[in-house]
Order: sequence, then structure tokens, then C-alpha cells
Amino acid sequence: MVDVAGDHFEEETKHETIRLSPELDHAISSILETKDPLDSSTFDPVEYINLMFPTEEELNAVDPVLLKLRRKINAMDKEMRELVRSQTDAGDRGHKEVEETQAAIKELFNSIKQIKEQAAASEQMVQEITRDIKSLDHAKKNLTSSVTVLRRLQMLVSAAEQLRVMAGVKQYMEVAQLVQVINQLLAHFKSYRGVSQIATLLDNVIQLQQDIRKQLFRDFEGGFVGGSLRSQIGLLSDACLVINVLEGDARKGLVDWYCDIHLKDYRNIFRMNPEVAGLGDVSRRYAWLKRLLKTYDEEHAVIFPPEWKVAEMLCDAFCQDTRRDLSDALVKADHSMDVKLMLQALQTTMDFEGKLDKRFGKRNLEEEGLAPEDGQPSKTSKFYKIISSVFDPYLRHYIEMEDKSLGTIMDQYRARPILQEDEAVLSSSTDLFYLYRQTLVQCAKFSTKKPFLDLVRLFAKWLKQYADLLSSKLPKEDKKTLTEDDIRTICLIINTGDYCTSTTSQLEEKLAEKIDEEFRPLMDSLLRNRCKCVFAFVFSVSTAGIKMLVHGIEGSLEPAMMAMAKRPWGTLEAVGDQSEYVTMIAQSLMSSVAVIRRTFASNTKYFRTFCDKFAESFLARYYNNITRCKPISEVGAEQMLLDTQAMKNIFTQMANINSDGRGHPPAIYLKIVSKAITKVEQLLKVVLRPYQPVEGIVETYLLLFSDHSVTNFQKVLELKGLKRAEQQTVMEAFQRRAASDGAITGSADSLSGGTNAKTALNQSTAATGGKLESGFRKFVAGMNIKRN
Repeated sequence: MVDVAGDHFEEETKHETIRLSPELDHAISSILETKDPLDSSTFDPVEYINLMFPTEEELNAVDPVLLKLRRKINAMDKEMRELVRSQTDAGDRGHKEVEETQAAIKELFNSIKQIKEQAAASEQMVQEITRDIKSLDHAKKNLTSSVTVLRRLQMLVSAAEQLRVMAGVKQYMEVAQLVQVINQLLAHFKSYRGVSQIATLLDNVIQLQQDIRKQLFRDFEGGFVGGSLRSQIGLLSDACLVINVLEGDARKGLVDWYCDIHLKDYRNIFRMNPEVAGLGDVSRRYAWLKRLLKTYDEEHAVIFPPEWKVAEMLCDAFCQDTRRDLSDALVKADHSMDVKLMLQALQTTMDFEGKLDKRFGKRNLEEEGLAPEDGQPSKTSKFYKIISSVFDPYLRHYIEMEDKSLGTIMDQYRARPILQEDEAVLSSSTDLFYLYRQTLVQCAKFSTKKPFLDLVRLFAKWLKQYADLLSSKLPKEDKKTLTEDDIRTICLIINTGDYCTSTTSQLEEKLAEKIDEEFRPLMDSLLRNRCKCVFAFVFSVSTAGIKMLVHGIEGSLEPAMMAMAKRPWGTLEAVGDQSEYVTMIAQSLMSSVAVIRRTFASNTKYFRTFCDKFAESFLARYYNNITRCKPISEVGAEQMLLDTQAMKNIFTQMANINSDGRGHPPAIYLKIVSKAITKVEQLLKVVLRPYQPVEGIVETYLLLFSDHSVTNFQKVLELKGLKRAEQQTVMEAFQRRAASDGAITGSADSLSGGTNAKTALNQSTAATGGKLESGFRKFVAGMNIKRN
């Protein structure tokens, strides 16, 4: 029965299934917020039926449920029909409203079209009304323009006639005013050149101005007969007013004529006469111009307007002529140049240019609103090196003269004894750089172009020669001992090299400031390469000098080292004061170091370097010398420990830069001394250790040196003076301990002399690491060192 009811239900409720997209279904669910399982997108019919009829007994109520569902479906169908009907009605109303809107828009367009047509008609009506008025306006404008042109034409004809009359009677002040008026009127007739009558009138006016120009030039030629003023000054002054307003190059032509006529005598005197055309008569040229300028200032200046700058143009023309003349004179004298005469002529020329710049250049700067520099010619002035630049190619003779002079000076330096010097640096270096400064300042005045660059190259060359000279003054490298004079010589040369470096750096900055921008890249490259050479030289000299000081002073301590090696360290009976060899070292060292300290007083960095190098080298040698003092008894080892402590005090006191012993040596130096002394003390404490029990000396050696080399340990035993049998017992214990540590080695050279001993002992000491401090304290605590 249940199945029949189900089939009947399916037939009655068969509907078309509508599938919605998951996104749309999710959106509908979020809006409706329904909790009905039938509205869920994941609806499962079987699960829904089982939920409604969980047991078979519930199936008896299936008919009421079907009836309820059928009613619900009918209600939903009805609701859907109502919704569709309402939407259909709304669509009809919307369509009707759209049609009404379109009709309203069409009506609006028709209204706008009518308004445009009416506006066009109104515009046409206005144009017809104003057409006659426009014609009248054009007629009035043309009539006014014609009247203006006729009036100006009348004025031009009248002014031209007056100009002709006034020019005839040389009333140049009125002529200047008329020319000014005519020029203004002519500007209005440029567009009327096509009218033949006007064109003829304009040509006549221009020809009249040209005739007036020729008349003015004749007046000036008559006024300056042979360069002397013969005419009325007022007439020529008024003539300048006319020249000033004439179009074209009238003013330039007149000024050029004036300069030419007044320089004619100058050319005849100094160009045509070989006796006064040379470099030796340069001052006479400038004196001639000075007299001419005086005449101009007193007589001619009132003629020309100030803005013409006639005196400046006259001087410019004079400078151009003089430049050509001096160029010819320099070419003739090139093969037999008198350098002093050339430099004198150049200096005179530069002084003359400075005076011209002072008179004209600075006035021009003030007119432009710029502040002139007192005593310095402005590079923007037309007179800046206007003549003197012609000397630049010939300044090579000056460079050659300086080259010979420096060669002579360098020979004098080579012959000068160094020991006569009282200063911390050689006086030859200060003299050389003073000469460099003076010469560079002088050359910078002459030229800052190629000659200046050539002079810098020359100075770099002789600076290298001076560096070689200093190197040659050092004592021979094979010299085993150094006298106080040798020590002072080395220190002076090191100081001098350092002075050359610092002074060269300062000089380099000045050179870069002086030279022209055009040559600055070449200058930078030159200075960079040369400074590298100077710095390399200073480094090599200082390195070689310090090395000589170290080796030389070590050589002077050789007798003390021999006395130490000859002392019977194996038979000493008691520990006494410091040994005699220590006193010998102290006396010899302090006298030598006093000279070094005194000479390096103003340059302490080299004194510090010497102390570091000497302490490192000599204390390593002292260590090696101990290994040659075998056998060393326990008493001998105690005495050596006492001597070593005295050596430490000597070296600590040595490094004080103050001769009175006050002050503290640098920490780095103290570290070097402490490290070297510690190595010596480690070796002596192993020697001091009794060989019985054998485990004690083995433990001490390994604790201090961390060295499992059988060979090295055997050398320590030999240094103690143990017999073969005693050594064998100790060696067996050492080998057992080394084997247990797994670090036994066959041989090493950490205790041998020379560089190898030093290197190996450094490595063994460093390898001791953190065990050294605690183990060493235990070892020292068990020792009983006797000292008297």
C-alpha cells in the first residue's frame, strides 16, 4: 500500500526540475535564511523520509503526510502563479513608461531644433542690419591710416630737408636729433617699399645719412692731423652724437679709424726698427702706450662718449699689435734664448696687463654688479694674459734652466755631510721644498697651463733623485755594528723621508688648485703616479733604516751575548745579582737608544716601530743564546731567571719616549716583551725542575710547551746537563706519557736556534691554551727558588 500511494503521489506532483548554480543557490540561502531541509542544496530524499518515518509503525501515518505535502505544493504553485502575474503586470507598466519617456525626449529635441532655427534667423537679421555699419567702420579705419601715413610722409620730407640744411652748416647737435626722428619715421615705411614714390623717398633719405657719415669722417680726419688734435673739440663731440644715432657700423668704423691712426707711429717705431723690436725693449712699448693714454685722458676723452670705451678699444688694439710683435721676436730668439731676459720681459708684460685690468677690467665688473678681486686680474677680463700667453710655448727654456739649477743643487746636497745637521730632518729637504714652493708660485704667475704641468714633472723627477740620494746616504747593509753617528744618520734619513711624504701631500693640493681645468686630469694622473713612488720610497727607506738600526744595535750587543755563552752555567754555586752580560747589554743599549729617542723626538711613530722590532728580534736571539749555554744547572737556571727579569725591566725602560724615564710604554710593545720573556721563563722553569721524580719534569714540560716531540724534550734534558742514563729514564717516562696522550712525534725543531726555533716555540706556546694558567700556578706553588 505504501508503494501504491507513492506512485500516485509521483503522478500527481510531477514537475520539471530546475537546477540552480551553487553560487546562486548559496546567495538565495543567505538572503532567505530558511531552515527548511527541503530548501537545502544538499537535500537527500532518503535521509528525509527516514527522518519522517524512523520505524515501520510510523508508515501507517503516510497518508496524512502525503496530503499535507500535496497541500503545501499547491500553495507554492499558487504563490508562484501570483508572483509571475505580478511581474508581468509590472513589465507592462515599465514598457509603457519607457514609451512615454521616449516621446517626451523627442518633443524636447523638436523644441531645441526650433530654438536653433530661430537663433540662426536672428543672427542673419543682425548681420543684415550691421552690414552697412561695418562698411563705414572699414572706411573710417582706412581713411585714418591714410591720413596718418600722409602726415608721417610729410614729417619725413620735412625732417630730411631740415637734416640737409643742418648738416650743411654742421649743426651736429640738431642733426643728431633729426637723424633720430628720421630713423623712427623710416621704421613706419618699411611695409610701403612697394610704392615707387615712397621707395624713392626712402632711398634719398638713406643716401643723405651716408653723405652725412662721410662728412663726419672728413671732419675727424681734419681734426686729427697726424694724430694730433687740430679742430674744435665741441664740433667733434657733437659729431659723435650723430655717429651714435646713425644706423650701421658707423661708431665701430670711427673707433677703428681712431685706433689705427694713433697706433701708426707705434707700428713704425717698434715693428720697422729692429733695434727696439726685441725682448729687451718691452718696457719701452708699454711706456709709449702710457704716454698715449695720458694724451687721450687730457685731450681726447671729452670728445667721445664714455660708453664707447675708446681708451679700452685703443689698448686692445695696442695689445694685439704687441702680441704679434713679441711672437715674432720670440721666434727669432728661440735658438739662443736669454732666459733671464725672457722672464724679465714676461714679468713686465704681466705687470702691464695687471694695470690694464685694474683700469678697465674691474670697472667693467663694477658696471655688471660684480665685486672685483683686489690685486688679482680677472680671468673674464679681455686683458687677462692677452699678451703674456704668447710666452707659453717658450717657457720650456725656463723649465730647462730650472732643471740645470736643480741638478747643481742636488750635487751640492750629495757633497754635504749629514752629521753637520742639527735639526731632526736634513736641511736639504726643507731647502728643496722651499725652492719648489717659490718656483711653483713664480711659474703659476707666468702660466698655469702646459709649462706649469712640465714644471711639476720636473720637480717629480728631482724628488725621485733626492729620494735616491737619501737611500745612498744610509750605511752599508753589511755593516755589523753601528756607531752613534751611523745611528743618527739613519734616524735623520727616516725623518727626512717622512717629511718629504707629508710635504708632498700638502704640495699636491696646492698644485691641483693652481693648474687650469684643461690640464687637471693630466696633473691628477701625474701626481698619483709620482706620489706612489714617493710613498714607496719612504716606506722602503723607513723599513730599511729600522732594519739597519735593529741589526746594528744587535751587533753592538754581540760581546755581551758571547760573555753570556762563555759563562759556566752548569757549575754555578749560588744565585747572585744580575750577571755582567746584562749590565753590558743595559749600558750599550741605553746609549744607543738615547740617540734614537732624541732624533725621533718629533716623530715618535718611528721610535715605537724600532722598539717593537728590536724587542722582538733581540729577545728571540736571547732565547736562542740560552739554548747554547748548556749545561745549565738548577742554580744556573735560577740565575738566568733573575737575569731575564732584569732584561724585562731594561726593555720596559727602553721604550719610554721621555729621556727622564717617565711615562708608560705602549700596550702593544709591553705585550711583545711579555710574550718573548714568557717563552724564556718557560724554558728556564723546565730546566730548573729536578729530573727526579721523572713524572714531575715530564708534566712540567708538557704543561708549559704542550709539545710531544721526543727530540725537543731530549734537547731540554741535554740543556740540563743530564747524563745518558739519566736521560734514558726520563725519556721512557716521557714516551709513556706521550703514548697515553696519543700525540707522540718523532722530531721537531721548536727548541732549535734561528727562525725555526722561534716559530715552533710560538706555536707550542699558543697551543698551551687555557691549561697554562692553572697548571702553571700549581707548578710555581711547588717551587722554592732561592735568590741572594
